[in-house]
Amino acid sequence: METESRMSIQQLADAAGLTRRAIRFYVQRGLLPAPAGLGRGNHYSAEHLERLRQIRELQGAGHSLEAIARIFAGETVAPPAVSEERRRRAVMSAELWTRLRLGEGIELHYDATRHHPDALALVRLREAIRGAFGEVEGFTTESTEDTEKK
Repeated sequence: METESRMSIQQLADAAGLTRRAIRFYVQRGLLPAPAGLGRGNHYSAEHLERLRQIRELQGAGHSLEAIARIFAGETVAPPAVSEERRRRAVMSAELWTRLRLGEGIELHYDATRHHPDALALVRLREAIRGAFGEVEGFTTESTEDTEKK
């Protein structure tokens, strides 16, 4: 795996619009593979981000986490029952908006049905936006270890 595609848990969380806690929960439930590497050298990749997108998509379709685990295990799962209200909303909107927290008071929103940014590109975009808002120092000088203690 290339060094450039390696992400810390915080970078993955930011790219996926989740918390580190949610990522650990998905790993614990077996929905997301454990990070590669050991100890401080562990890291996540674009494949982890793609799996998180799949989980979000399946949840959006109404599948439970148990059903999603069975789908990932290769089992056939019946489609979830869809209420008339949900069916009406689906007809009205074919967009899936993703919200990424880039920094304190800074968010990026994009339609994930139209745009599929690469995880590394999102990390670079986050840093550029933080720099534009003058927040680079506070975010880049804090190590992942310090962040984990909070």
